[in-house]
Amino acid sequence: MKALIVIAMIILVSGCVSNSTQHRPESYYSDTPVSDSGSDLFGSGELLSDTDIERILNYRLKLPAKNRVAILKLSKDSYWRYYSNDFTQLTDSISREFIQTLIESDKIYDASFLPSMLVPEKRTVPYLREAAARYQADLLLVYRSSCRSYQKYRFVSPDATKAYCSVEAALLDVRKGIVPFTSVSTNEFKAVKAAADTNFNETKKKAELEAIAKCLGEVAKELVDFLSGFSNEHS
Repeated sequence: MKALIVIAMIILVSGCVSNSTQHRPESYYSDTPVSDSGSDLFGSGELLSDTDIERILNYRLKLPAKNRVAILKLSKDSYWRYYSNDFTQLTDSISREFIQTLIESDKIYDASFLPSMLVPEKRTVPYLREAAARYQADLLLVYRSSCRSYQKYRFVSPDATKAYCSVEAALLDVRKGIVPFTSVSTNEFKAVKAAADTNFNETKKKAELEAIAKCLGEVAKELVDFLSGFSNEHS
């Protein structure tokens, strides 16, 4: 907790920009929308015909009343996770808070990371669907994070950094392969090197983790809000 307090004192996260999927209007669907028929929406061919595309666009997705969400991070973890105990605790706390926000939804009964032994080498939709199905997950939430620093900012203050981090996420319905929800959250941050920091790279990485945590929190809240307005198959 002490480490987190120190981090909070030297970091200012601001400038949140978030954009996520909105529900499709009822007027979008035809008088006879496509519903579950047991058939494969995307077929087995490489290319979709015009008829296939029309059928997919007109499909009305329904979800179970309660869902298991499998989570997969597509971007690679940094070696900083094991740089120190503080970094390990901070990284773990980010994951816990992300999951906690998700399971607060009355549409989600379980949210957990997809076991690494199930993650396929080919991270295409068909392979990811199969891995999530083996985990008996109804939904697969994939995300990736990225951070960029303003190099010119250090000329003004050599012990300070200014950068922005983004989290891009997409929700995949495992049963039908539809992606009903996406979200992109971006946060800008500033940080000043603390006396306890070994070097400036440590300062910057702490700031990035705080910004990513805020982005993930925004994504989780947007997904919870989206699911709250989603009709399920038992309604």
